[in-house]
Amino acid sequence: MFLKSAFLRIIATLVCAVMLIPALGNAGEEYDVKDPSACKMNFSILSDSHIEGNNYPRYKIFARALQNVKKNKSGNDAIVFLGDNTMNCQNIENIFFHGTVSLLLGGENILSVLGNHDIGNGEGDYEKLQNRWFTYTEAFFGRHLEKPYYYEIVDGYYFIVLGTEAHKVYDLVISDEQYEWLEGVLEKAAESGKPVFVFSHFPMSDETDTEGNLTDRLTQLFAEYNRENDIFCFVGHTHMPMYLFWSFHSDDGFPEIYLPRLTELYGENDREPGKNSGVGAEVEIYENEVCVRSRNFYTGEWRYEEDEGAFCEMTYELKNPVQ
Repeated sequence: MFLKSAFLRIIATLVCAVMLIPALGNAGEEYDVKDPSACKMNFSILSDSHIEGNNYPRYKIFARALQNVKKNKSGNDAIVFLGDNTMNCQNIENIFFHGTVSLLLGGENILSVLGNHDIGNGEGDYEKLQNRWFTYTEAFFGRHLEKPYYYEIVDGYYFIVLGTEAHKVYDLVISDEQYEWLEGVLEKAAESGKPVFVFSHFPMSDETDTEGNLTDRLTQLFAEYNRENDIFCFVGHTHMPMYLFWSFHSDDGFPEIYLPRLTELYGENDREPGKNSGVGAEVEIYENEVCVRSRNFYTGEWRYEEDEGAFCEMTYELKNPVQ
């Protein structure tokens, strides 16, 4: 495995280094968290990169966005990719994605989620494509995985990654084993007294999925946890063309925050960046609140609601202050 990982890194470094020469240009200005002296921890989230082997314009958007992620003067304690990192799970697409992330951001505290496109979007051999994702995750991010779900503790905060366990395009399929694992991780996380962050490519569901799996039990579990603790869910998949973040499940007592597609294009003909290209999130943790700020990493600018000029930001008061 070591030799295979080393070979992949060498190939990716050579290929991506050549591709990055014309892709990178004048990046955006430096930016910072709202209050550097009070911020306990911060991280960036990007979703649905859809890196495609024959789509260089999309790759340029991706590369420029990563270039601007590095402009945070306070640094990033973690960077999360919410799945559909590739379009077809081809090896060349994985080389483009993982190699570029490694070259521009390094591999430390990079978390990636398994999306439906990362396992063939309903086609191909699920086990084969999942194992391919495992191979690249270990080679470039140093994380050995045997399941599509895992967690990391980053500066004392639990980052929980959920993963679908079947070849479904629209449904998050959670086995009993993963659900019980999640219960155990949340039990440990509650002892820390700090907010917990959950990442899934697929949105949570209030109903059963098309195969009858009780995915609604996730929302019940998170709502119960959130009564005394703080939990935040971030999801992708829907490609919502939003200027302002959307937060669902407020009636259940916990925020589920949807992110747009990172590499939006106007169309296949003109190949120009769409107005939502490069949009991601900066998450900042303070003593009494968590702040989610919408940033366009392609242009290097904070996002504003187009009609009213309102800054795209959501602030959540914490039940348990962070010490």
